[in-house]
Amino acid sequence: MSPRAQGRRLSREIALQLLFQLEAGRQTPEESALFYRQSFDPRQDQENDLGLTAETFDSSWPLARELFFGTAAHLVELDAAIAQAADNWRLDRMAQVDLALIRLAFYEMRFRRDIPPKVSLNEVLEIAKNYGDADSTAFINGVLDRLLSELPKSQPGPQAPESTKKP
Repeated sequence: MSPRAQGRRLSREIALQLLFQLEAGRQTPEESALFYRQSFDPRQDQENDLGLTAETFDSSWPLARELFFGTAAHLVELDAAIAQAADNWRLDRMAQVDLALIRLAFYEMRFRRDIPPKVSLNEVLEIAKNYGDADSTAFINGVLDRLLSELPKSQPGPQAPESTKKP
C-alpha cells in the first residue's frame, strides 16, 4: 500500500473513531473532534495510544475531519437510506462499529466525487476486519452493495464539511 493510501486509510480510521465517539458520547461533532484531538494527538497523548508521529497525525487529520463532519452533517439522510437497504435490520440493532463504517462509506459514495465508490467500499471492508466482528465484513458489504446499486449515476461533487471550526 502506498504512503498516500496508508494516510487515507488512517484518516478513515480516525473518522470511524470520531463517529463512534459521537454516537457513544452524545456530544456535538465539534466537541467530539476537540476531545479526540486533545486525547490522541501525539503531542498531547503521553502514552501515544495510536502509535503515531505528530507528522502522521497532522497529515491524516484534515481528511479525517472532512469525512467525520461530512458524515455527521448528513446523518439523517444517510440513516434513512441505510435503513431501507438493510433488510430486516433496525439501525439501533446494528453493531455500532458496523453502522459507523456503513455511514462513513456511504457518505463517501454519495457526496465525494473525488473518491471512487468501489474504493470507499473496499477501504471500509478492510477497516472492518480490524474493528468489527467475524460477521462485519459480510454484513457491511451487503448493505453497501445495495446502497451502491441505488446511487444515481450522476453524483454531486465533493461537499465541504458543514462546520468550518477547526478543533
